[in-house]
Amino acid sequence: MQKAIAPFLILMAASLLSTAQQNNPGIVKIRGTKLTYPLVEKWINEFSKEYPHIKVSIAATAPADSIDFTIASYALTSTDLDANQASAVVSRYVQLPVANSKRPDLATLQSTGITEKNLRNLFFSPSTPTFLPSAQTPTLYIRDRPVCAVKAFADHFGDNPKEIKGTGIKGDDSDLADAVRNDINGLSFNNLGFIYDSKTRKISDGLAVIPLDLNENGKIDKEEQIYGTLDSVIEFIEKTHHPKFITENVNFIFKKNSTNTNAGIFLYWVLTTGQQYHHQLGFVSVDKTLISEERTIISSAFNLNAASCETTNDLMKKRKSNKPN
Repeated sequence: MQKAIAPFLILMAASLLSTAQQNNPGIVKIRGTKLTYPLVEKWINEFSKEYPHIKVSIAATAPADSIDFTIASYALTSTDLDANQASAVVSRYVQLPVANSKRPDLATLQSTGITEKNLRNLFFSPSTPTFLPSAQTPTLYIRDRPVCAVKAFADHFGDNPKEIKGTGIKGDDSDLADAVRNDINGLSFNNLGFIYDSKTRKISDGLAVIPLDLNENGKIDKEEQIYGTLDSVIEFIEKTHHPKFITENVNFIFKKNSTNTNAGIFLYWVLTTGQQYHHQLGFVSVDKTLISEERTIISSAFNLNAASCETTNDLMKKRKSNKPN
């Protein structure tokens, strides 16, 4: 049934948006979390094939008041949005602990794995870790600022992102991956899209995943050996929804009173046709019920069709009541 629904939604979206696009050229600007840029760039490229008259771009240095969508890849709360803003979940991402592939004790570390508690202690405890096979103190690498990925990592453990330990790396998550590649003793955490090669689907050269000991029995059992390819990791996470994996939403924040219908056309496309590109770039799918709700809200917010305002308001009230303070 679901396989039949997906093509129907795509056709419906194309029909819904085609009228709005005709004779309505425009510009859409996006900025925010850099780890999402490979996926966002894919969306932009594919969208432009269907809507060549709408120019969508990542505008990292554009003035804030000219931005249509700000990407925030951490758990939003009521304090993150002002009264004139709303948000939509467009994707999800996963972070895993990583090491240098030539680390001397890598084989032992990969056979025992790392528990959730030890992973937290590694980055947030002031004491020297004692659970690693090597007596050598590891070199921890993190982003040099509490960016979205760091916030999501800290939130998973209930910690303050400003308290995380490690040598700060300037740049983005690809630079963080390079820091580990260049240090045999380096340890870090990163997004799937920067740990795996999106073309070969295998772990990128110079990196190695530190497996999560999900059942905390001191070894990586057969059913926990899921890191060989990008697809096997994604499949396991989407199938099990195991809470010990560090996962978080990718949110698009926008102005409630936006008059840029073209921005709405792009976001609606992302929530329909664009959803097929998650896995290709190392992201995981969003719950279908949530995506359906987002489409209803976006259709009304950007006046894309005659969506029921009452239904949209009910959904927004539900979201507000469920958000943490």
